[in-house]
Amino acid sequence: MLDATLDDVPWPKSTATFDGQKFEVAVRDLVAGYEALALKLLPVYAKALDLDDSYFEPLFHSPVIRMRLASYAPTPEGNFGINPHVDTSFFTLLASTDFDGLVIYSKKKQSWLRATNDVRLPSNPDQRIRHPLIVNTGQMLAQLTNDRWPATRHFAVNPLGGKKTTRISLPFFFNADATAPLAVLPSCCSDDDPPKYPTLSYLDSQAVAQGE
Repeated sequence: MLDATLDDVPWPKSTATFDGQKFEVAVRDLVAGYEALALKLLPVYAKALDLDDSYFEPLFHSPVIRMRLASYAPTPEGNFGINPHVDTSFFTLLASTDFDGLVIYSKKKQSWLRATNDVRLPSNPDQRIRHPLIVNTGQMLAQLTNDRWPATRHFAVNPLGGKKTTRISLPFFFNADATAPLAVLPSCCSDDDPPKYPTLSYLDSQAVAQGE
């Protein structure tokens, strides 16, 4: 249901040990914060892709958004919490209680890398960002860039240090309007490098089938 809203969610009821109303308010606030941040990132993406800052605005008047509240229990050694994959979204914002349970493939380094909970800024190594957000390039954005920006391959495993704790992951999948025509970006194709992909909408994409 692409016309579904948070009002259609079957919110859990309160119990003796669970405050359903407080949970609903927290989730609604999180979704609103995620969406506001995602919209603010669009001009940044446009600038990075040598486009006008407002290029993506007509495509995201009513973005399709989905969020999951994922709980990864400890798994046997060598097992995946979730298998290697790419998101089908435009991009994905991710908060987590423990990022080192997330493994990301670096195309530049041609290797798998553990995410970290403690980020140091390259411009100032003494300044740290604790509990950052991760932003994954999705398959739709990769296609729009003609694969100049690859979709982020990743998987989940147990956190480092033998920690046997449940990891909470809150991915927010951000997509354009359901019927907006998404063509390979003019800055990412040319006569010598023609578009590899046809113009698609969200409804035409794999994201619908995968729930992203």
